Amino acid sequence: MFKILVSVTAIATLLAACSGIPSFRLDVQQGNAIEDEKVAQLRQGMTPQQVRFLMGSPQVGGTFVREDRWDYVYHNRPGRGPTEKRIVSVFFEGGRVARIEDSESPGSAD
Repeated sequence: MFKILVSVTAIATLLAACSGIPSFRLDVQQGNAIEDEKVAQLRQGMTPQQVRFLMGSPQVGGTFVREDRWDYVYHNRPGRGPTEKRIVSVFFEGGRVARIEDSESPGSAD
């Protein structure tokens, strides 16, 4: 009986000691890795092929509702710290880039 009591006490003490240790949380990254240098190279008048070469395939390409818009979406949720979200939208008119919206640039639409 004494051995069982000592074992239970030891296990309870170890579990209580481990509760103060912060748990490990994985970083979760989703979407396209958006690099500032590549976004800075986007220009009006570029073709879809040039945009795809520079930025890669869009996370959300043209849909049946809106064929003229490509969205590059990046979402990073680190184990600790704030969540980072960035969206770069490229709008086409007549097969060329008409405008670019970046959620990190000043004055852009969120």
